[in-house]
Amino acid sequence: MEWGGAQIYFLSIMRFVSQNHQVKVILPENSAEKLLSYLKSNNIEFEFFKGKIDTQKAETIGRRIQRRFNDYLCNLSLAKHLARQNLKNSIVHIDVAPWSSFTLLIYLVFKTRIFLTFHTPLPKISNWRKMLWRLKFGILTGFENFHLVSSNQKVKESLQSYISPKTYNAIKVAYSSVNLAEIDENLKSKPSRKEIAEKYDLPTEKFWLCNVGQFIERKGCWILLDTLKKLVKIRKDIFFYWLGTAPLSPEILERVKSYDLDEHFRFFSAEEIGSRRADLLNFLSAADLFVMPSLEEGLPVALIEAMALGKCCIASDTDAIPEAVEHLQTGFLIAPNDSVMLENAIENLLREDSLRRKLGDNARKKVVEKFNDKKLGAIMLELYEKALDIKPLNK
Repeated sequence: MEWGGAQIYFLSIMRFVSQNHQVKVILPENSAEKLLSYLKSNNIEFEFFKGKIDTQKAETIGRRIQRRFNDYLCNLSLAKHLARQNLKNSIVHIDVAPWSSFTLLIYLVFKTRIFLTFHTPLPKISNWRKMLWRLKFGILTGFENFHLVSSNQKVKESLQSYISPKTYNAIKVAYSSVNLAEIDENLKSKPSRKEIAEKYDLPTEKFWLCNVGQFIERKGCWILLDTLKKLVKIRKDIFFYWLGTAPLSPEILERVKSYDLDEHFRFFSAEEIGSRRADLLNFLSAADLFVMPSLEEGLPVALIEAMALGKCCIASDTDAIPEAVEHLQTGFLIAPNDSVMLENAIENLLREDSLRRKLGDNARKKVVEKFNDKKLGAIMLELYEKALDIKPLNK
């Protein structure tokens, strides 16, 4: 399992809940060392079940069958592992899809209380699949000890056609959040721009633009490069760095090189960025502008972290992003897949220093008010204790 938005979401909950209750994390073997080191640093107990999550694309029938079979083996292994646990007075907050892990969830709902959080809106599917999903949701939500949570309002709305009005109204929105203490520590102790430039060999004389996430089409990687190619013809003072996870494949690297943006664009893998969370935050904090031209999204933690660091953000007006980025109030919204709007937004914001600062300051205030980790932790602790029928300790 790799480090990502869902993992940061759960870590925020665990930090808060572990102050009053025992927390244990069950992970697949070969989970990312960065994730494990973060659990260790927060004194959170963890153990492994046999299995490896398959996140690679399944574009052929053979690959789809292979991935489905791998999912089945992972679910079976996780069920066997949990069967050895005493779950009678416990809560299992699990990150699986009910349509592909229905049997696992049915097994668990007979053993303990289950929480399931959705982070991205449900996809558009065929009518017959929709009927099947409604049936599965109907069976699961019929159990009193099965609880749905949404990490943003847009996701909650996408569930409405699959569940009863009663279940829909019971869903709590517990927003994706950031660790404000960690962010504040970074703002106090971050290295200088010159130090960042020397460490990563960046051009100090240019504006730095940044994005964080997988370098994939859904994240708008190609629309970004299309825009940069046009933009650098009129502005030579732009440098964009994309902070990703795994190194790019040879095919993707070749396509990136075809844009001839060597002096204006670089991709950094997690290994190149550094092993500490502080390395990523330092890199993100050094940017003049955060740009996320995704075609579809949930509510990305990377975007919220950039806002918390006081960065002016350009982001696509899609899915849950407008719940954080209000146009010309806490950031700048553009239409998805629109290189002209993206180009104009970058050019305008680099030219307007005062607007850039204002939007960055407002973005920071929005995160403190709505997307802080203590608020998320308090919401989830209340839901957990209600499910366990335990009176909250502070009441």
